[in-house]
Amino acid sequence: MHRSLALRVLTVFVTTLPTATSAQSVLLRVIRAESSEPLFGALAYLLDEEGQTVRASLTDERGRALFVGVDEATYRGRAEMIGMATAETSLFVVGGDTTIPQELRMESSAISLEGIEVSAEANRCTSRPSGEGMAVARIWEEARKALSAAAYTDLSSNYRYVTVRYERDLHPATKAVLREEEARREGYMRVPFESLPAENLITNGFVQEEGGDLVYYAPDAAVLLSDAFLDTHCFRLDRIDEGAGLVGLGFEPIRDNQNTPDIAGTLWLDRATAELRWLEFSYWNLGPDVPTNEAGGRVEFRRMPAGTWIVPEWWIRMPRVRVGLGRNDTRRPQVTGYHQTGGRVLEVREAGGRALEQRSQSGGIEGVVVDSLGTLKPGVRVGVVGSNQQVFTNAEGEFTISGLTDGVYQVQFVDDRLSEVGVVPPPITREVIRGELSYVEFHVPSLREVLLEACADEPREDRAYPLLGAVLSDFRDRPVSGATVLVQWSGFQTSLGFRAIREDMTGLETTSGSDGTFRFCGLPSGEELTITSIVDGEESVPRTLRISELDGGTVHIIRR
Repeated sequence: MHRSLALRVLTVFVTTLPTATSAQSVLLRVIRAESSEPLFGALAYLLDEEGQTVRASLTDERGRALFVGVDEATYRGRAEMIGMATAETSLFVVGGDTTIPQELRMESSAISLEGIEVSAEANRCTSRPSGEGMAVARIWEEARKALSAAAYTDLSSNYRYVTVRYERDLHPATKAVLREEEARREGYMRVPFESLPAENLITNGFVQEEGGDLVYYAPDAAVLLSDAFLDTHCFRLDRIDEGAGLVGLGFEPIRDNQNTPDIAGTLWLDRATAELRWLEFSYWNLGPDVPTNEAGGRVEFRRMPAGTWIVPEWWIRMPRVRVGLGRNDTRRPQVTGYHQTGGRVLEVREAGGRALEQRSQSGGIEGVVVDSLGTLKPGVRVGVVGSNQQVFTNAEGEFTISGLTDGVYQVQFVDDRLSEVGVVPPPITREVIRGELSYVEFHVPSLREVLLEACADEPREDRAYPLLGAVLSDFRDRPVSGATVLVQWSGFQTSLGFRAIREDMTGLETTSGSDGTFRFCGLPSGEELTITSIVDGEESVPRTLRISELDGGTVHIIRR
C-alpha cells in the first residue's frame, strides 16, 4: 500500500469584512484596574449588538486598540488576556465623523489552576465547557484566550520567518532516525505553513486521500476554536504533571461517524500562569489496517512580547503500513516504519526588522562514543531528552547536535542492541553556552557488563548466569507485555535463589514487562535451554540456546 505522507499546519479561514464608507473610529483603552497602568498585548474586540466580533486587535504599549472606518451602529467593547478577568463596556453608539473613546478596566483573574484536581471531574467529557464551578470550563477559558490570540496573529501578522522543515524515516520499533532531509526557508509570510479550513477537516477528516496518497493534517488555533470542531468534540480534565507544573485539558470526538478520521488530544497549560504551552494529539478512525497508537503529533504555542502568538515547532508521526495475508487469508497489516514531518521557527521579525523571537543555533553539544574497550562506536543514537532532535554517531563514533539555545540539557545515548532488551543508560547532563560546543565522551557498556549488572541484586551460585530478552510482535515488531515466558532444561538440579513466578528443577517461568522485556537469573551454562512464550493460550515456536560461561550470560528475542 503506497501512502505519501505530508502535513499542513492550519491557519485561520478569513472572511472578508465589508468596506466602511465613513471615517468614524473607536479607540479602546485597556488598563489594569488595580493600578491604572496600560495593559500591553491584551486582545481587544469590537462587538455588534448580538455579540458577534466585528474587529479585533492587540493593544499597544499604551494599552490602546484603534478601530478605524467603523460603520454607524451600536457596539460593545471587550478585552481579554491570560491571567485577567474578561472586561466589557456597555453598549455605545458610533455615528458622525468622530472617534469614540472607551475604557476597559481589567482585574487580575481569581482563576488559579494550582488547586485543580483531576479526580474532581474524572471521566466527564463536556461539549463547549461552561459553568462557573467546573474546573474544565476554567481551564478551557484560559486556553481559549491563548488560541484566540494565536488565531488573530495568523490573520493579521506579516512577519519575516526563518524556518526549517524536515522529513524523517523512523525505525518501526525503536523510532531511530533512518533518514533525514531538511529544507530552510526565509521570507515574509503570514504563517510559515499551509492550511485547510476547519469545516473541510471535520467533513472530510484529518487524514484525506489526495491523488491516491494519504495526507495527514494537524489542528491550529483557528480549528480548535471553530464551531465545527467544538460541535464534534468534548473536553475533559485530563491529567496533571506535577513535576513540570502543567495541567492537561483533553478532548476527543463525540460524533457517531466512525469512518471519518479524527483527532483526540491534550492541551497543556502552565498551572502557575495559565499560559498555553503545547498540544499533543493522536489520530482516530484510521481504519483496521492502520494502527493509531503511534500516529499523532505535537504543536507548540509561544507568546511573543507584543502579545502575539506563534507556532515555534510542530511535528507529525505517520505509520507506513503494508497489508499481507495471514492464516485463512485474513488481512494482516504490518507497520514497516514511520514517517515524521515537522518544522521549527528559528527566527521571527517584524516588517521593520525588530526580532520578536530568535532561536539562535550558536550553541550545541558534540562528542564521541566508544565501547567498553575504547573502540570508536558508530551508529549509536544520540538525542536531547524532551526534544525530537537526534543524530547518529558517524564511522568515527563522533556526533554533533547544533541549534541549541543557552541552557542545561540531558543527552541520551541509545544502542539498539541494548535497547532491544530494555537497557538504556541514564542520560548525561551538559550545559550549553551561546557560541560554544559542550563536549562529552560516552562509554557504551558491554553486553557482559549489562548482563552482570542485571542480576547483581540476585543471589546465585558459581556457573549460574543471566538471560535477558524481549517478546516482540513478529509483524509489527512491537513489545508484547504480559506474555508468559518459560525456559526449561534438564540435568540442572542445583537449588538457587531465582526471581520468578514459579520455579522447579527443570525450568523457570516469568512475565514480560510493559516494554516486552524479561529477565532470568541463575541459569546453567553449557546446558541446552528451550525458551517459549505464551500469549492468550497460544505458544510461540520453541527455540533452543546455550549460555557460554565465557560470555557470562546471553540475550534472546522472542518473535511472535
